Amino acid sequence: MTGNILPGIGRNGLVNSVRKLTGGNVTGFRPVSDTAEFIAGMVATLVDDDGTPKLAVADNTSTNAVGIFWCHKTTSFYRPIVEESVTVASAQVILQYANVLASSVKVTSTTGAVYHITADYTLTNISNGIIGIVGSGSGGAIGATETILVSYRYKDANLTGIDQTLGSGNAAVLEDPSEVATLVYDTARTYVLNTKLYVNADGIITNATGGVVIGKVTKVPSSDSAELNYKLQIAIN
Repeated sequence: MTGNILPGIGRNGLVNSVRKLTGGNVTGFRPVSDTAEFIAGMVATLVDDDGTPKLAVADNTSTNAVGIFWCHKTTSFYRPIVEESVTVASAQVILQYANVLASSVKVTSTTGAVYHITADYTLTNISNGIIGIVGSGSGGAIGATETILVSYRYKDANLTGIDQTLGSGNAAVLEDPSEVATLVYDTARTYVLNTKLYVNADGIITNATGGVVIGKVTKVPSSDSAELNYKLQIAIN
C-alpha cells in the first residue's frame, strides 16, 4: 500500500504543518482564549471575552477571520494522508494508519470516480483503520478485489501535545496576504486550482462553501505532495 510523502516532523508537533511561500506578517500580540485548542494552519477569529478581544478557532458559521494560527495549543495532532492506495479483500480495506477522523475520509477509484459512504462503503471500524465495502463482489460499485484510493486524517499517537502560548498568553498568527503551504486541510474534499477556500466546522481549510473566504488554491494536494498551497486573502465582511 502507498500513501503520500510527508515533510519531517518532531515529537513536539507538526513542525511543517504550515509554512509561508511568499509574503506575510506573523503577529504575536493577540491574547488567546483559554478554551481554544488548535494547531498551526487552522483558522483564527476574534471573540469578545468580557471586553477583551481574544483569538479563538473559526468555524463554518464564522463571518470574520483574522488569520491563520502559526503556533500550537493542542493535546493531539492529526496528520493527512492523500490517496493511499489499498486493495479490497474480504469486503474491506485496511488503511496504513488507525485512529482515523471519520469526517476526513474520501474514497475514490484509481480513475477518479467518487464513492459514497453508506452506499459504497462504511466506517464501522475506522478507529482501527478498517473501511467496510458494501456489496463487494455482489454487484456493488466497488469491486471485490478493486484497488481504491483513500484520503483521510489520522491522530498520530507518537506526537506529544504542546502549548506554545504558555507564559505570554498570546498566539502567533499569520495575518497579511501571502502564499501558504499547509498539511492542515479538509481531506474529504477534492480541490481544484484557482478555486475559493473557506473554513469548515473543525476550523480548518476547506472548499465547502460556508463562512468567510480564506483564499484561493494555488496547488492541489496529491499522493506525491500532500501539501495544499493557497493564496491567503481573507475576505472582510
